[in-house]
Amino acid sequence: VTVVVATDSDFGVLASAEVPIQLARRAESIAAAAVLGYGEPLFWGLADRGLAYGPALIERVQAAIVEADADLVLAPSPAEVHPDHRVLAMAAAEALRRCGGERRLLLYEVGVPLQPNLLVDITAVWPDKREAMRAFTSQLATRAYDRFVEALNRYRAYTLTAEVEAAEAFFSVSAAQLAATGARSLPALS
Repeated sequence: VTVVVATDSDFGVLASAEVPIQLARRAESIAAAAVLGYGEPLFWGLADRGLAYGPALIERVQAAIVEADADLVLAPSPAEVHPDHRVLAMAAAEALRRCGGERRLLLYEVGVPLQPNLLVDITAVWPDKREAMRAFTSQLATRAYDRFVEALNRYRAYTLTAEVEAAEAFFSVSAAQLAATGARSLPALS
């Protein structure tokens, strides 16, 4: 697993100015990675709320996919409210289209529910996810994001079997689908 944190979190707010937000968020991401059991994320340090869709970002995402030899790429949904999430979704889709092969893109929801074509039972790992979310103290100090995520994951279990307590929703699309139909392969943005 290779995780990329694309932006520097410069627009984040800390209750205390003792630690710059960028360093705090980096430490939180590393702590969450330790809980979930993957290596330290890659930090690109791009400007928060400054991601621009274009060749530079697409090529950087494509290079990361190739370097990791990724067959599965996860990115936020293009329907998300945050502008960086939308830009990263589109850049990931184009990068994956260019990479081709048997790769798949899973678009995930953060703050805007998407029309999924894949639900994944996360009941067994739900305690780990909750613990990892608690690592993001700077974000939890401003909003109860953990409660929102829990509500969404519990809602996503609604159509699954009774023993499923939590699920994550994705929109799955293949590199071949992206090559054939481009952005029309992605979920509607409205």
